[in-house]
Amino acid sequence: FCLYIIYFSYKPKTGFCYIMFVVEKELKSTWKIFKWEILRLTSNWRRTAAVLLLPAAFMLIALNIFPFLINYMSTGNFGRNPVILVDPPASFRDYLEEIDGTIAYKFRIISAEEAEAEYSGANFTKSLKAGTIWVYFEDGDLPFDEEIARYYENLAQGLAGAISHARINITYDDNSPITAPKADAFEDLVIEGYKDTLLDRLGGNFREEGKDPFVVDDFNIVTKITDNRSVANSNAARVIPGIVMLLAYYCVYSLACDLFAAEKDRGFFNKLLLSPISPKSIVRGKVLTMMTVGGVSSLVTIFLLFMSSWLNWSNDSMSLLPFGMFLTPLQVLQVLLVIIAAVYFMSSCTVFIVFSLSKLQP
Repeated sequence: FCLYIIYFSYKPKTGFCYIMFVVEKELKSTWKIFKWEILRLTSNWRRTAAVLLLPAAFMLIALNIFPFLINYMSTGNFGRNPVILVDPPASFRDYLEEIDGTIAYKFRIISAEEAEAEYSGANFTKSLKAGTIWVYFEDGDLPFDEEIARYYENLAQGLAGAISHARINITYDDNSPITAPKADAFEDLVIEGYKDTLLDRLGGNFREEGKDPFVVDDFNIVTKITDNRSVANSNAARVIPGIVMLLAYYCVYSLACDLFAAEKDRGFFNKLLLSPISPKSIVRGKVLTMMTVGGVSSLVTIFLLFMSSWLNWSNDSMSLLPFGMFLTPLQVLQVLLVIIAAVYFMSSCTVFIVFSLSKLQP
């Protein structure tokens, strides 16, 4: 490039034309190598699937199995986390029917007498160690639902100091790193949602007089995402960028072995250097192929993650894929820039290592 600049300074017209001719020739040669390598890689569907789809598929399987494995190792249960409800009121039973199938919990309803007979003393402690969450509905002089209705009636009458003696007590093993976040998620997903329905179910006169006439549509998808997407395990979800980078490295490493190491070991790369195409164009074309395929593989992985997150209706607190994962335009741009930079760096490192080794086999 420095020689081109010196030559251009002495002969501006001829020098500029010569530089443009050399640059255009190098670009065409690089493009020919790139097209040839892409066609060679995509000519075999098995190789294409192994590079683009299989890593992402295996990662999605691992991410979806992760909550079940963690749950089994900590509590011994493969299924959903058990929640025992002791004498739940009718309003809560109706609420469970409405949300059935949308949460990652398995409910069992028992009476206070059954709880005392089956889970007293050591049995109760054992159930907590197994990851069971206990929910008790405490009331005052009146049953739970009647106590809530009385409270709203007092509010409707404008009584000062109106209070409710109805309480919901959640008991779990606070020392368990698995049960604790599941109990917190249960409070956010189930209890908070149930509390929001009490005004409609038991509000009575207070509901008609004091409720705001403008209500949020329960079927508004934006509201659903805002309410639920942050409940999943946000700390564990931080491993996803690292996993995407590992898959990109696997793709680049495999292509480096195929496009450089294997050809160099067979002697085909040296024969390719005898062609009219310059060695730099050959290397650039192969590196561009590695970057393109590696970048596309990463984008396919991110797209599959995005689609899989919308299938996580239960929004399990240990899931690595929060429900309704989506990116803003700025985040999409950041992801693209990071993928391009990472794939370029990985491709440069692998090519440097291949050409630094005098022997590719021990």
